[in-house]
Amino acid sequence: MSLIPKDAHGSWSKLLTDEVKEELNIIEEKIGDNTNPHHDNVLRFMKCNLYDIKAAVLGQDPYPEKGKATGRAFEVGDLKSWNQKFRQISLKNIIRLIHKNYNNIEKYDDIMKFSEIQREIETGCFNILPPDQLFKSWEKQGVLLLNTYLSVEPGKSGSHISIWEPFSIKLLNYISEENKNISYFLWGKFAEEKRQYIKHGKFYISRHPMMCSEKYDDDFLRNDCFKETMGIINWLG
Repeated sequence: MSLIPKDAHGSWSKLLTDEVKEELNIIEEKIGDNTNPHHDNVLRFMKCNLYDIKAAVLGQDPYPEKGKATGRAFEVGDLKSWNQKFRQISLKNIIRLIHKNYNNIEKYDDIMKFSEIQREIETGCFNILPPDQLFKSWEKQGVLLLNTYLSVEPGKSGSHISIWEPFSIKLLNYISEENKNISYFLWGKFAEEKRQYIKHGKFYISRHPMMCSEKYDDDFLRNDCFKETMGIINWLG
């Protein structure tokens, strides 16, 4: 059994040399079967056509909680409705920034709380696809939702970082060399550190969406990543 999807797109073939395939086999042995996301979804990004990618959202590693990781960065696997209770603050703030941009909100104080946006979604005042459809829509439109480290031991955040590090560097180099027109969303110091491996593209850099505060000039909720790409991606799905 291989981590490489059977339906991997041909745009990744030049990356998958015999050497890299062997590297992935070794990684597969190290991470084992008890991993988040499910074995079949670890490299799910390879199902995408690299040459169609317009924007790349760079995450760290998958959610360590059972049932949460999908292989797409920031997607919560068991979330079907925005009115469900969920803990992932980053995702809530991502929706807040999208809401801000699509409603042309300029002042920081006017940015809605997520609970207020939930009410707007429920009443039809803010039309955004539900979470189990939104990330699929983004992917179809050319958004790469990439975790830098592609698996994690359940319950242990960051546990596979050292295993994936060499492959991750190769991957980011390959992506930026093969498609030089990608807009990269680098949220937080961890993602920004990966910029050194991305040779081409446009960069949107901010603090991580986990913690937002008006006192920071580079706060996530001030970032123009969604605003300046609304012409090529419908972030509402």
